Amino acid sequence: MGDPLTGHTPTASPAPISHRSALAQLRSSPRFAWLMVALLFSAISVGAREVTRLRYVSDAFGSEFGIGTVAVVFALTLAVSSVVAGRLVDTHDPRPYLVGSLVASFVVTIINAWLLTRGQMPMGWLIPSVAIEAVTFGVGTTGLVKIQAAVVPPSARGTAETVNILRTGLGAAVGIVIAGVVDDPVVTLVLSAGITVLAAVMVTVVVWPIVVPRLTVPAQRTAELVRTVRSLPALRRTVTIDLVLAVVLPTQFIALVITDQDTTAITTLAFTASLFGVVTGRLVLVATGLTGNLTRRLRSSYLAFTAVAVAGTPALIGGWIIDRRVLTAVAVFIASALLAFSQNLPVALLQQQVPEAIRGSLSGAMNAARNLLIAATAVAVTTLTYVFSAAVLAGATVVLLLAGYAVAKRFTGLTADQ
Repeated sequence: MGDPLTGHTPTASPAPISHRSALAQLRSSPRFAWLMVALLFSAISVGAREVTRLRYVSDAFGSEFGIGTVAVVFALTLAVSSVVAGRLVDTHDPRPYLVGSLVASFVVTIINAWLLTRGQMPMGWLIPSVAIEAVTFGVGTTGLVKIQAAVVPPSARGTAETVNILRTGLGAAVGIVIAGVVDDPVVTLVLSAGITVLAAVMVTVVVWPIVVPRLTVPAQRTAELVRTVRSLPALRRTVTIDLVLAVVLPTQFIALVITDQDTTAITTLAFTASLFGVVTGRLVLVATGLTGNLTRRLRSSYLAFTAVAVAGTPALIGGWIIDRRVLTAVAVFIASALLAFSQNLPVALLQQQVPEAIRGSLSGAMNAARNLLIAATAVAVTTLTYVFSAAVLAGATVVLLLAGYAVAKRFTGLTADQ
């Protein structure tokens, strides 16, 4: 029997992607719309907390080294928690995991706010608190993919993920703005805690009537999961492209080059343009949908990003573009939009293609792999920048982009009809 609100019964088998617009595909799923509204508040809280964390981490460590240390702790903990949570949500009810992650996030945020009222964040709590937040993020996001797949038509699961990706970007942008306007870490954390409570209550009301399909046998182990992915050609191609892009797309490149140039006057402008670019790229992905020849679209966006990077890097390093703030903002905006579109297209496509029996396990494993690869790349490009120079970083980035495109050209058949 189907859910009375969604009007359909979830199935355990993958379905072809619909060629209708995102709005048309999801019109029959009001519960999904309410879930996204509820979790938008959670994304706002995350964005505000991220800005605040940068401040108290820098204060606690006394240098930028702390930010890198915290990033490594977050990435490693997120990877482990995502893999474990993925196996759990395939065989257990994912709803308590999602709601529990929000409650745990609220508790950690309140503790952080209380400690900051007493002075600098204690080092004995700082690292554990980051690890706990990483666990809540890994568990929550992995549980969510199972829930959202159960409340939309099978043909719209990829589209649902594009909306979810947009939701995280929009929420984070709002949260960053709130943190900047408030400009007080304690007040920001208290506001974030309140927003998280609101999200937790709304999510509980929305998800509790949902029946999510569960395995009656143990979840697949890593070796079994790999064999399953390799046996499905379309899914194998998507997973491979997803992981390749996690390596070759330099998410920290623009920020590091601008910082290396010591141009503090345009740093805020560049980061703002990057933020709006990311949201725009995700919005374009929702608007265009997972239709047509996705291989061509992915190659086009990747090649366009490479062209912008190759053309813009010499001008940026040489200082020519730095003196033209509007041009800098436009270049950063375009590059960020293309980057966001390229990275998130295979992420959404994977949620359409993955069989329900391994949705949690594969999503958790991919979340772990992406974050570890992105973190490793970030460490590498940061080292190149600070040990050598932005020029060395630029050269290495261009080579990496071209190599990535050469790899991407080998893969075909990422179409909406698979």
